[in-house]
Amino acid sequence: MGIPYLTPDTIAILESVRHNKVTNVQASHGIGKSFISGSVLTIWWVFAVKGLCITTAPTERQVKQILWSEARKSYGLNKHKFGGRAGELFINLNEDARAFGFTSRSTDSNGFQGIHKDKLLLIEDEACGISPEIDEGADSCLVGSNNRMLRIGNPLADGTPFAQACKRSHIRIPAWTHPNVAWAYQKESDGIHRIKPELKEHLFDENGKVLDRENWGKPALYCMAEYLEEVKAIEIKGAISVEWIENARIKYGEGSAFWESRVEARFPLDSGQSIIPRRYFLMARVKFDQFTPSEWNQKLKRHTPRYGLDVGDGGDAHALSRWQGSVLWEVRAQPTLGDELDTGRAAGMVLADMKQHGDGAVGVDNVGVGAGSLDIIKRSNILARGIRWGVSAEDKERFANLKAEQFWEVREALEKRELAIAPLGDYEEELMEDWANTFYEETARGQIKIEDKAKTRQRLGRSPNCGDAAVYGYHAEPPINPLLLT
Repeated sequence: MGIPYLTPDTIAILESVRHNKVTNVQASHGIGKSFISGSVLTIWWVFAVKGLCITTAPTERQVKQILWSEARKSYGLNKHKFGGRAGELFINLNEDARAFGFTSRSTDSNGFQGIHKDKLLLIEDEACGISPEIDEGADSCLVGSNNRMLRIGNPLADGTPFAQACKRSHIRIPAWTHPNVAWAYQKESDGIHRIKPELKEHLFDENGKVLDRENWGKPALYCMAEYLEEVKAIEIKGAISVEWIENARIKYGEGSAFWESRVEARFPLDSGQSIIPRRYFLMARVKFDQFTPSEWNQKLKRHTPRYGLDVGDGGDAHALSRWQGSVLWEVRAQPTLGDELDTGRAAGMVLADMKQHGDGAVGVDNVGVGAGSLDIIKRSNILARGIRWGVSAEDKERFANLKAEQFWEVREALEKRELAIAPLGDYEEELMEDWANTFYEETARGQIKIEDKAKTRQRLGRSPNCGDAAVYGYHAEPPINPLLLT
């Protein structure tokens, strides 16, 4: 196939698929998961094994633009050797030797219905986002002795089918094993891998910021070249890098969920006290990807937007969410300056979003500085309601206050898969972690209560602004605005 180099971890995966019925791979970021699945395994299974390969992933982008981009590229380079034909999501040699890909649906296993072949390979890419129904449908196809299954992905959330499968058996590939970075790190006494002391001055500037590759000192470049020669490896362009790891260390912190899943390739445990576990969030993301944004808009055209605003106090950022029907479309944050204009800036976030996405109801945290933003929004003739989480819940027997009740309603709706979450870009990880790190507890009377926010801040290293804004928006209702009655 003309592939110049395969890492030892890649070879271990390929050999496992060859010899074992099921292979589960929990991998760090940037180690070539889609290359393994698309460029190597899919092509090998069709043209060497002469069998049927089926690939799936949670989103259309992951299937078409990532995994199958690798498959198309590899086939194109070798078409003159292999023959056959290919399209966007298929490769055919003949009726028995072929491959195709499709996007999984969160509750529809029909994609695997009735598929039984002597030589069958099923690949679940980004496996942590695969729902129980899809995973069960795939697993039910593995009836023959020559059937194989590969689950591969970042270990993002415990409690998922991927996590359960990995508990039975798995290959773990942390960042440190990749030849692009292995030369730079050593494991220290606390179990964390850090840059070797003798390389620090050649990889960081005087402020402790990691340098871009072109600015590395010559000793670092020499160390890398010497290592690659020793292990007979090559640097793999576009794969994981020292820069990426060190920026992740600064942004998310050692031991954070992001660090555990995308660097150490370990499942971050969802605490039993998480108000909204990560797996609930991931399933809502999968649910959104059942349909395109335009299809969702068509389904929800009778629903007006609902906005949630969490107002920062100078130390915390403002955060805004936008819901329409059962879909969370947007979450974003804006830094505060700590001056007298912050309440106006928070209100301005709402007004700007309404100008773009349409008028609707707004739920605003109106304790303290939020009261000023609420006043500005109401004076703009917008249907806004102040939400005070410290007041009594409607169900006083079950909940200690309104905050616990409103968070729990979002939790239950996610658990029942009634809600969907659109791609949130840079804020997706932040919202997932805000919710997962907001813990609940029981009072002496047996009521559900959200822990003191200071504990959540300590756990996250910041305030859960996006998480709070998303809950405010979900519960936003059109109140009677007295300013509109005059």
